[in-house]
Amino acid sequence: MKIGIIMAMTKEFEFFAAQLQNLSQQKFAGQTFYTGYWQEHELVIAVSGMGKVNAAICVTNIINHFTPDLIINIGISGGLDSSLQIGDFIIGRDIVYHDVWCGESYPIGQVQNLPLFYHSDTSLITKMPDLRQGLLCCGDQFITLLSELQKIKENFPQALAVDMESAAIAQTCYLHQKPLLCIRQISDTPGGEHQEEQYATFWQNAPANSVKMLTKILQCL
Repeated sequence: MKIGIIMAMTKEFEFFAAQLQNLSQQKFAGQTFYTGYWQEHELVIAVSGMGKVNAAICVTNIINHFTPDLIINIGISGGLDSSLQIGDFIIGRDIVYHDVWCGESYPIGQVQNLPLFYHSDTSLITKMPDLRQGLLCCGDQFITLLSELQKIKENFPQALAVDMESAAIAQTCYLHQKPLLCIRQISDTPGGEHQEEQYATFWQNAPANSVKMLTKILQCL
C-alpha cells in the first residue's frame, strides 16, 4: 500500500526517518517530500508548514506526483473540550472550517458548493477503535483567547479541538476522492490560565509520541 503522510513537525519526521528503508527526497513548489518503505508500506512523507494554503498545496503535490492510496494527517490541535488532556490523541471524524462564511445562504464553515463537514474515512477509523472521535475545527489563526474559543463553541458546540490545517487537507482529499485519516494530539487548552506553559511543556514529548501513534496506525493498516 502506498500512503501519503502529512506531519506537523520536522522533529516528527526526524524521529520517524530512522525507521524507513531506501529513503530519498524530492522537492515540489518549495516543499520537500520524502519517500521510503516501512515494512510492506511505501510511504510519501512531508511536513506541510503552517496554515491552510501550505496544507492544501502539500496534499495536492502528494496526490499528483505520487498517487497514494490514502492520506494520513498527524498533527497537533488546541483542545476545546474540558475532558481532553494534554497529549491525548483524537480522530477527526468530522472536520469543518471555523473561519469561513460565504453569506446568508450558507452556514458558517461551508465553502460554496462544497460540504459543510468533511470526514476521515470510516473504514480507516474502525482500525483505531481505542481513539476518541469527534469534530475538528480549522482556521488560519492561533486561538489564544477565551473569547475566541467561546465563539467557535457557539458555532460548533460539539467541537473537540481546533487547528490550522485539517479542513484544508480534508477538502483536498474530498475533491481528489482520496481516503483520509486525520489524527490530532492535544497540545494545550486555548484560553486556559496556563496555556503558554502547557504549550511549551507539550513540545518536549510531542514528536516522539506522534511517531509512536503513527507506527501504531501503520501496523493496523
